[in-house]
Amino acid sequence: MPSKSMKAKIIRVKIEEGRTGLFFATSPDMKGLLVAEKTLEKMETAVPEAIRDLYAACDMEVVVSRLENGGDAFEPWVAFPASIARMALESTN
Repeated sequence: MPSKSMKAKIIRVKIEEGRTGLFFATSPDMKGLLVAEKTLEKMETAVPEAIRDLYAACDMEVVVSRLENGGDAFEPWVAFPASIARMALESTN
């Protein structure tokens, strides 16, 4: 899992529809990521929340954003330390 000195990390997420009509999201890049939702719209908010929660379990605060589609079966997301985001915002003010 992540280290305290982490840099931005791309997390590929695969979303599939199960036989019961639920959508499931998993990732080969993030062990433990498993999200199930009834709609793709709900999945859009649930995936970044799950990524943030997994980092929080390692005592790390991250900002998560979706990247443009990777063109394959995986949707790319990026997680980067919230401290970097704070510094960038402070330097623009």
